[in-house]
Amino acid sequence: QAVKAKWPLPETWSGYSQHSKDTTPLPTRHISGKEVLEFRDRAFKAYYERPEYLEMLKAKFGEKAVEDIQTMLGYEIERA
Repeated sequence: QAVKAKWPLPETWSGYSQHSKDTTPLPTRHISGKEVLEFRDRAFKAYYERPEYLEMLKAKFGEKAVEDIQTMLGYEIERA
């Protein structure tokens, strides 16, 4: 479908990883690949920062798991 739509595809292997600096997310019919990536990054952070999620995590796995998630959220993925 992406080839048929002539959307730009990643030029490198790492371009297919959403965690890579040079990720190349596909656009949709309505938003650009850049907007897809911005949404994905915001949604990821919003989900894992939710107090309900952190409370569930603590109840199931303990405070260390919550600390690990908070540490993870302290990193910003570098984007090209």
